[in-house]
Amino acid sequence: MAHLVGAGASSHSPLLLANPSLWRERAHQDRSNTQLYDSSGRLRTYDELEAEAGDRFAAELSDDVWAARFEACQQGIRRVGQTLRDLELDAVIVVGDDQAELFDESNQPALALYWGETWETAELPFHGSDFFDAVKAGYAMDAVHRFQGAGDLARSILASLCDAGFDATSVASQPPGKGFGHAFGYVGERLLGTRELPIVPLLLNTYFPPNQPTPRRCVQLGDALRNAIEAAPGDARVAIVASGGLSHFVVDEALDERVLDGVRTGKTEDLAEIPTALLRAGSSEIRNWITVVAAMQNGASWHDYAPCYRSPAGTGCGMGFAVWT
Repeated sequence: MAHLVGAGASSHSPLLLANPSLWRERAHQDRSNTQLYDSSGRLRTYDELEAEAGDRFAAELSDDVWAARFEACQQGIRRVGQTLRDLELDAVIVVGDDQAELFDESNQPALALYWGETWETAELPFHGSDFFDAVKAGYAMDAVHRFQGAGDLARSILASLCDAGFDATSVASQPPGKGFGHAFGYVGERLLGTRELPIVPLLLNTYFPPNQPTPRRCVQLGDALRNAIEAAPGDARVAIVASGGLSHFVVDEALDERVLDGVRTGKTEDLAEIPTALLRAGSSEIRNWITVVAAMQNGASWHDYAPCYRSPAGTGCGMGFAVWT
């Protein structure tokens, strides 16, 4: 039987990958973002949010605060990555979402698991921007990069998930011209820093209605994933990683604290009750965290949080980091 020996979770925001001197470029892009949801789950315009906020976030937008937040996040990335490397793993299962990178509206599975022996990222099509040049490199999407998969382990987990009542999509190869996206390249590039450790992509459709898994279904998936790993043949040492989150593109510290309370305690009932209206746009990636919390069944060994505001409207990302050992 394989062994689930630990887990990690990390935000993967572009703000983690670009020097804070470049954050204003990302803040400027928020002015035209059509996916800004407030803390009630209501779709808002940037101008509406800015008018309501007044000077509430002014103290969060200085160069000194940004530099401190950035360094705290880098420490979080390093701690998650080092903890995973210290576990002497044979494979990592990454619970992440796809944002029209591998799938599109012609085929959008709620849950998919990749069991090829290798997988590749695709190059992001953005050019001529210092901000996006840094982001592309951090996502391993500055070019096509190849990573190792774990076919036998992945097929065993896929079969177990189906036996447990999850109609998971089986993915053996990538569609022509398509590559795995930032949720997976980030883990390989920034957390693990290797192309040799096998990574199994488990893709949740967090982003696109109507077939997003509910928070309660994510709890059930975490339970089934733990059982599937431990039922897999062999003695592989396996960890799981939640990629993405927390709240964005509008920071919601109350929502993030609700998630982190589950991370601290390992209790999933309140996580299962999070309204789906709050899990829109980037905040939808909280589903990945819920899955990992449920799989681990206990509180995290360590976690940290940094609310990274980047505009007077309160846009930005709640950055979370956690490890289970």
